[in-house]
Amino acid sequence: MTKASAFARLHPKIQQRIHDPDMRWPKLRPIQVEAIHHVLDDQGDAIITAPTAGGKTEAAFLPILSKVADDASTSVRALYVGPLKALIDDQFRRVDDLCARLELPVHRWHGDVNASARKKLLSRPSGVLLITPESLEAMFCLRSSALPAVFAALDYVVIDELHAFVGTVRGAQLRSLLYRLQLLAGRRPTRIGLSATLGEPEKACGWLSVGAPPARIIADSTQGQNLELMLRGFWQVGQRDPTLEEGLSEELREEDLNRQAMAVLKACQGRTNLVFANAKSRIEELAVRMSEQAKSLSLRDEIVVHHGSLSKDERHYSEERLRQETLPVTAVCSNTLEMGIDIGAIDRVVQVSAPWSVASLRQRMGRSGRREGDPAVLIATLSALRPPWRNHWESLQLDFLRGLASIELMLEGYVEPPDYERRHLSTLVQQLLSVLRQTNGTQASDLFAVLKGSGAFAHLDVASFQLLLRELGAKDIIEQMPDGTLILAGAGERLTGHYTFYAAFQTPKEFQVTTGERVIGQLSEDRLPPVGQSFLLAGKKWTVRSIDGERAEVLVERARKGSAPMFSSGGQEVHRVLHEKMMALGAGADVPSYLDDEAEEILESIRQEGRKQDAFRRHLRSAGTKHFCYLWAGSRIQRTVFLAFSAAGFAVSDQSIGLEIEGDEEEVRRTLQRIADGELDGEKLARHAEEKLDARSVDAEKYDAFVSTEEWRTAYAAELLDLAVAARLCTETIR
Repeated sequence: MTKASAFARLHPKIQQRIHDPDMRWPKLRPIQVEAIHHVLDDQGDAIITAPTAGGKTEAAFLPILSKVADDASTSVRALYVGPLKALIDDQFRRVDDLCARLELPVHRWHGDVNASARKKLLSRPSGVLLITPESLEAMFCLRSSALPAVFAALDYVVIDELHAFVGTVRGAQLRSLLYRLQLLAGRRPTRIGLSATLGEPEKACGWLSVGAPPARIIADSTQGQNLELMLRGFWQVGQRDPTLEEGLSEELREEDLNRQAMAVLKACQGRTNLVFANAKSRIEELAVRMSEQAKSLSLRDEIVVHHGSLSKDERHYSEERLRQETLPVTAVCSNTLEMGIDIGAIDRVVQVSAPWSVASLRQRMGRSGRREGDPAVLIATLSALRPPWRNHWESLQLDFLRGLASIELMLEGYVEPPDYERRHLSTLVQQLLSVLRQTNGTQASDLFAVLKGSGAFAHLDVASFQLLLRELGAKDIIEQMPDGTLILAGAGERLTGHYTFYAAFQTPKEFQVTTGERVIGQLSEDRLPPVGQSFLLAGKKWTVRSIDGERAEVLVERARKGSAPMFSSGGQEVHRVLHEKMMALGAGADVPSYLDDEAEEILESIRQEGRKQDAFRRHLRSAGTKHFCYLWAGSRIQRTVFLAFSAAGFAVSDQSIGLEIEGDEEEVRRTLQRIADGELDGEKLARHAEEKLDARSVDAEKYDAFVSTEEWRTAYAAELLDLAVAARLCTETIR
């Protein structure tokens, strides 16, 4: 069908709104045309995929609003779920704009929304509601009696940034909540997912559409925008050289950091930019140096900061500065600006150090080039260590190589697939307790049906469910009444009654950092700088004046110097495809055209060192009692083989793409052969990880403490190990 016929099918007031001068809407995009017909023809669930700023939100809401515009007052008719409060606020403005000519209320609900706005929704439910999974969880726990009326006529659920939910803890929680909402409303709303970056979208269709035919993919078929790409390499001269005096070594390190900050500043000068770094401490350090350098050069460029440990006001300030177009602004940021928050037209994206994943890099790159005809611009700045190196692994410059491999895979169109097979035991516990809180008690068979029916816990069976109930009963979390009804026990009441229960993911206790007049951000309780110490936050320098443990508050004042504090963080799983691309690049001879001279020099050094070690293939290299096992196999295989050697009694160290093993060569090869022959027992490896390596604490999800040892080990083996692929790759290693 044509664009004209799609436009004609929209509600007349939506048509009028599109024609309003302030909307500046030249035409409907192809995905919007297709989505309009799909939704208005009641064709079921859909996943709408398009680049950032590709019109996905409008593709979903133009037809949805047209459907509900004349009958919006009976209950909430459309529910939008987003992963971030900032994204909720941003999309609230956009949906509200679309509704400017409609008598259609648009509501939002999260921790920063005032009580009167919430009361208004509960007393007169209507229109569109935008919410986070955690706030929806809170509604089930605190306002369950109101929910049937609030959602009685719910027709549509829109899930934004779908890739942030598929295969994750929050995604399991959301699937469970949506199914429970469906049971309360007595109807199944149409589900529409929105995403710019989604691996294996066909599988995501089944993930989204539990209890219904798989979703249809509505993809942007237009030719992608042009990409301008450069990789700048930086040799670090001030690294750990034992021949240097400590003072000189620190001076050279400062030179390294300032040189890279200056290069980033020059790349950003006079433009609006996003500079992404993985670590918050690196973000703070880089922002301060860039600000000082801009000031010393009398540049007009403003440097702002954006990450999850800053206060709402600090983040909003950065977003507003990016949106204005009077001065050049650069935001040094984390993945908080990967999402589709409207921050105006971004000229350039700079990636400092290797990204966590290819998906993340694609998402970041898509933030630039939003003006008509403008290319997306990505500049990567990757460092490498000059010799002397501490060990031969360091000479392979794995961070540089991973960054280069991520770019190459992005150019090939690759995105890591989500893990669709996770058991989500921790989230299962949370949802079990949430149902009991919502219902004030229920029969075990009914509880099982609710949890199983959501599709979030596909591996749940009656035996494992009964085992979980016994564990929770033994820990005073639940209890059973004489008639068989399961209810929350004392510890369960306290657990579900605290606001921290609503998030399915682990959240450390945090202290607010304040000047006394305003909140700047938060620091984890275990990472607080002592009184009198100076540190960096929000791109500025502060000194700790006092720490109030009862109020969980750190009082600070401005300082003249400071270093970045340590933030809680965790690495991500590396997919095997990324390691294999790193291996291929190291073994290859081609030099990508987007490398600058220093990056080319670094790549050639990596290849020379790799040839000396024979590092860029899977094999075992021995030097006396020390053995180097090159796996290039991703995190799960690396973990599996590491645990096999550790459980066999070897001294073994994890080197990201391989292992370093101490011991007799014949015994090492025999162990590799046992792995290759498929002799590993996953649950025995999980037991070793739990008992010897404290993996249950290190890798723990929020409610793992309530899961039986047997179930935890089974899940660990299934989700974090891969015996079959480990066997195949170890066969290749010992050929």
